[in-house]
Amino acid sequence: MTIYYAVVEGDPLDNGHGGRVLNGSSYSTIDDDEGRPRRQTYIGHVAFCGVCGTSGPILAGAKIEQGLRGFDNRENSWEAVGGDIVICECEQHPRVISRYARSVMYIDKGRAALTPTHPSTRSGVNYDEQVMASAPRMSLAGYPYLIETADGQAICGRIDSSSRLPRIYTDTAAHYTIHWGDEALAHEGWK
Repeated sequence: MTIYYAVVEGDPLDNGHGGRVLNGSSYSTIDDDEGRPRRQTYIGHVAFCGVCGTSGPILAGAKIEQGLRGFDNRENSWEAVGGDIVICECEQHPRVISRYARSVMYIDKGRAALTPTHPSTRSGVNYDEQVMASAPRMSLAGYPYLIETADGQAICGRIDSSSRLPRIYTDTAAHYTIHWGDEALAHEGWK
């Protein structure tokens, strides 16, 4: 099971340096954790990459089943979710991190057709953490990882040139496990 979150205007990119989603739908908003409405983002909307200094479209890059994404006829596009990629001039394209629309989640249990879940209560407190990987005298760029959260979410990928893994956001303080290398590749959550 993997949980994906909706993307809204202002959400950051995983390569840091001030990269963020620049726009969203004028028809659909989602309140952030402070109650401010933010425009919901769809595939094709634009994000700015702070690493290369260019802007580009958001494309489907998360491994969510397509049927879980909502389609908006007015936007003529599918909803963006955390993990989608931004086409900028970087060699490795950054991914969008869902930060501000954590109240809208899509639970992907494989091939099951599910609907978005909107929690009825929220604590108002969010937790986040980001791991920076390092090894003496060597680069870890390209090394596989899989992060397994206490709620069953699996986030996998390869370490980028910044050596930072994606920031993990949760509504409660909880432990998570990072699987590295062959252990990550062999994990059932690796996609």
